[in-house]
Amino acid sequence: MPTDMPPPDPSEVSDALAASGAPQGTADAHGLLCALLCADPGLDVAAWLERLGASTTTGGPALDDLHAHTRAQLIGEGFDLAPWLPDDNEPLEARVQALGEWCQGFLGGLGLSGVDPDRLVDDAAEFVHDLATIAHATLGSGANIEGAERDFTELVEFLRIGTYLVRDALQTPSMPGKPS
Repeated sequence: MPTDMPPPDPSEVSDALAASGAPQGTADAHGLLCALLCADPGLDVAAWLERLGASTTTGGPALDDLHAHTRAQLIGEGFDLAPWLPDDNEPLEARVQALGEWCQGFLGGLGLSGVDPDRLVDDAAEFVHDLATIAHATLGSGANIEGAERDFTELVEFLRIGTYLVRDALQTPSMPGKPS
């Protein structure tokens, strides 16, 4: 699937995840998918759904498309990965919560892949450790919304670039933290 093809419809993905019996939400499931694909670019949809805890090994067109779209973004050289988060018209609080869920999913995916974050190269290891902090991010009461929006945008960019750092670290053949 070309990366310039639009991603699947978010509501269809959410409905497909629910129908599959996966306990995760969309952001968490996408974070998991990204980490699993960083560790194993050949991961198929059935393996992803199994690791999601879905009750089916077929996710239907929406999940197939999300998998293919995300895989194309991660194996491509365009650095166009977009963490699967609510769009900008959703309340910031919901987007921050989804950001934390995406980080939790990514960390879970690394764990399921047998990746030891402490054995990654410095920048990738630091990114993974930062994810643990970001996973617990909240929008404080009385937050400056304009500043918080800017911070949110910077965090999304950090996730995007950091995911490529992990991908590159795990795809390096001599990587000591790479699962066997």
